[in-house]
Amino acid sequence: MNNPKTLGTVLLLVAIIVASSYVANYGVASGSSSVLSEEDIEEHIEEEMSQPAAGNMTIPQPIANTIVVGDSPQFLEYNPSNGNMYVSNWDSGDVSVIDSATNKVIHTIPVGGAPNVLAYNPSNGNIYVSNLDDVLVIDSDTDKVIHTIDGGDSPQFLEYSPSNDNIYVGNLADVLVIDSNTDKLIHKTPIRYGPDFLLYNPSNGNVYVTSVDDAGDPQAGYVSVLDNVTNKVIHTVKVGDYPSFTQYSPSNGNIYVGNEGSNSVSVVDSNTNKVIRTINVSGGPTFLEYNPSNGNMYVTSSVDGGSGHLSVIDSDTNKVIYNMSVGGGPRFLEYNPSNGNMYMLDFPKGQPDLGWSNVSEIDSNTNKVIHSINVNASNPQFLAYNPGSGNMYVGDKDSNSMSIINFPA
Repeated sequence: MNNPKTLGTVLLLVAIIVASSYVANYGVASGSSSVLSEEDIEEHIEEEMSQPAAGNMTIPQPIANTIVVGDSPQFLEYNPSNGNMYVSNWDSGDVSVIDSATNKVIHTIPVGGAPNVLAYNPSNGNIYVSNLDDVLVIDSDTDKVIHTIDGGDSPQFLEYSPSNDNIYVGNLADVLVIDSNTDKLIHKTPIRYGPDFLLYNPSNGNVYVTSVDDAGDPQAGYVSVLDNVTNKVIHTVKVGDYPSFTQYSPSNGNIYVGNEGSNSVSVVDSNTNKVIRTINVSGGPTFLEYNPSNGNMYVTSSVDGGSGHLSVIDSDTNKVIYNMSVGGGPRFLEYNPSNGNMYMLDFPKGQPDLGWSNVSEIDSNTNKVIHSINVNASNPQFLAYNPGSGNMYVGDKDSNSMSIINFPA
């Protein structure tokens, strides 16, 4: 029989450990003007202690397998036309096509150079590839390159616009517009300081382009708004320092911009194209992803010293409602419509050179990590969901391998 005094001591120690862990990992919600109250911490402790022990969890564990693709996989894109996954391989100068049913490489498409970003074009069903100074078009039926388009100086990001059915290309100086019917360049728009990231806005049909004043101190960030009819800049919005990724929120119709240099997220109103809120987060934002399950925006961020955070922004109030410490270098987020959860790719805290990384499955109802999956990727470059197979893919830039996460039925 258990000694009541011993049991009481153990429970007290557990409460102290949980409280300490909460303060260390969750701290204060970024953007809040006040610290968490003792009642909040006590409520969280009670919630944590009421959860089942890890040994009693019955949720099946996802399994990660590895397949070989080309050298230094850079980007992944799903092709709805044929149901396959496409992988750009930077060092080997080719694109791998993975059959979604078998998870095997069925085609290797030589493109030369260094293929980077991939984009699917619903207008013609083909895949577009940015590659050194060209943009290549891969036919979805034959998996062969059918067009090569001058991409200017180092084309990077690609974005499709449903408003005019064209492909937008950001290079070091301009945004190029490619006609989907002819695959010819029809417009070139110079962007102040050069474009970094492109995003289509369904609320107004325009394309949003981030750029950074690299010569400035601090490195001020801007968002240029391209009109979908004239393809000209109609607004220039000043945001935070060194904007990185942007994301659209269907919950409120606005654009969210992660400012890596100022540890904040700017919310741009789609009607006025003005910043209506600046949300502080714990570190420089590295990625943003919208969660359709709860309507909120998820933000990964990193701080000097190798620590990382995940912040959840409420779309109604534009305030951080959840903030937790994660690994040492969170890089990407991806939503899984099969189970409604969010997946985060990062390194173990303080150990980026272990030769592997980690994918955390985050429950959309509780915002808690329910699975932690080790993947064979020392330098993971992207995380992508495959609707054709229901699997999650992770590319390792330092190898020729791709990790595929299988989810138990």
